[in-house]
Amino acid sequence: MTRENPCPCVNLNCPNHNDCARCNSRHLKKGTLNYCGFYAVLPVLKEAIDSGSTEPIEKMVASQLAAYQKLMEQHGLTPEHQAALREKKAGFSPH
Repeated sequence: MTRENPCPCVNLNCPNHNDCARCNSRHLKKGTLNYCGFYAVLPVLKEAIDSGSTEPIEKMVASQLAAYQKLMEQHGLTPEHQAALREKKAGFSPH
């Protein structure tokens, strides 16, 4: 991130603040959403809460998984290979 494109995260003491690659790595390792990821899914979560149903979340997850599956097939990638890449990415941040 640069001065013109600052990190929006409110955790200013985070050792990975302003370093998206390490931030993504840390949260992938922890299995939690980072600040940007949380705000990306918040509208769907609010819709589900307001409707009293998990259907909006289920639709979002199914749609995203289908899109990823289509891209994996298009590029000849396997779920095992992608899982290994995610694990490797999770090891990038020392925090």
